[in-house]
Amino acid sequence: MLRMLVFLSLIIVGSNDFITPVPTGDWLGILYIRPITYRVYLTHSANASRLFILNPKANEIPLDTLFFRNDSLYFSRGDFSSTFAGLYKKSTNTIHGYWTDDAHKKHLVTFQPVNPDTLTGLHPRNTNTYLWKKPAQQTDGLKTCDLQDQNINRTLLDSLTYSIMREKFPNIHSLLIARNNFLLYEEYFYGWKAADLWLIQSVTKSFTSALTGIALSRGEIKNLDEPICSYLTKYKDKVCNAQNKDITIRQLLTMRTGLEWNELEFDYYDKRNSAYQCAETPDPFDCLFSHRRINTEGTVFAYNSLNHSMMNMILRKSTGLRNPKELTQRLLQPLGIEKVNPGGEGFGVIGDISITPRDMLKFGLLYLNDGQWNGQQVVPTTWVKESTAAKIQIGPGEGYGYFWWIKQFMVNGKPVNCFYAWGYAGQYIFVVPDRQLVVAMTATNWIMDEKKYAFDMMQEFVLPACE
Repeated sequence: MLRMLVFLSLIIVGSNDFITPVPTGDWLGILYIRPITYRVYLTHSANASRLFILNPKANEIPLDTLFFRNDSLYFSRGDFSSTFAGLYKKSTNTIHGYWTDDAHKKHLVTFQPVNPDTLTGLHPRNTNTYLWKKPAQQTDGLKTCDLQDQNINRTLLDSLTYSIMREKFPNIHSLLIARNNFLLYEEYFYGWKAADLWLIQSVTKSFTSALTGIALSRGEIKNLDEPICSYLTKYKDKVCNAQNKDITIRQLLTMRTGLEWNELEFDYYDKRNSAYQCAETPDPFDCLFSHRRINTEGTVFAYNSLNHSMMNMILRKSTGLRNPKELTQRLLQPLGIEKVNPGGEGFGVIGDISITPRDMLKFGLLYLNDGQWNGQQVVPTTWVKESTAAKIQIGPGEGYGYFWWIKQFMVNGKPVNCFYAWGYAGQYIFVVPDRQLVVAMTATNWIMDEKKYAFDMMQEFVLPACE
């Protein structure tokens, strides 16, 4: 997110006789701070003024103040150290000024009048109409087809698209649907494009699950009931103590370590969230193993994002490969996934990765086909079936496997079973074996109950369309 604090000193340009008040309306400015070009959208009315960054989707910048004084523009955010000050010029109908970044470098920005309906990123689409088009055939290994080839109800998919365009399902960036190994629906919103990388958040856990199955088949991990103590030697004092010494890889993969942890009840920016608390410490893993172990039987589910990182530690130790190399050689290259950002290596392991929605779909198709891609067995079939079977019931129709979620939908009175990868804010890969269906989506719904949107889209539109 662009960081800024805007300059609050009054700009004196002359007597009030020559000052022209800034008119109400909508304005677009271009801010270039190497290597990124930001589109800055400003809307100004008598009642309120707001600022957005469109890169490409609109993200409102929360400001302490934003107001106009005569012909001078002011807005401020007190927690960062960049500045802007600008003046309205009636002769050119522009707001002209300089943005000073937190390195004290000045960048010229000129705001010009704009029709907000023409701005990419401000709305899901800049049109009120939609016409389905066959997805483009690329060289990434995905095959495309027409809707009628797969017996899909086009009316329902059109209704779903309009629901996204009208923001019944808000902040959806991409939605891709494949059936019988053919991509038949591919739509992007708010200016996102097929080639754009997207941080898939905890969908990455399911990739790590696949790598675990591969390592297990190679004998690099002996079995899932090995204690993690033998791998996490850096934290031996706490991992191998009397409380934690019998925590196993299986318990790690199923979120049943028994350690006291509360991650899903509160937002990730809430100080009551266990993940937030440990992220604020010098070493989050040391923090985790300092928690009380309230259940040693492996029967209590407690979702814990650090389990993913610990599993990556175990994989690095057992395979002798750094996580990015292991991920690339064993999973991404066989799938023909070339465009990826594995992120940094905090404490020696990677966290969540960034890939394209099309490559998310390919990973789902890999699992739909029992671990095979283009005739190659990438992930063992036994692991695909074992890891996507519920090991614990979380709620009605909801379970958890080895870093995969399991869900039962009801469609026209009949149960439809699926497993899915889920990432915070609305990143999903749904796999529905009985209907030979894979659905991938990305979003920015930064609220804890965002699952409702994805589940409603599946329940009301996608699954009935494939009856």
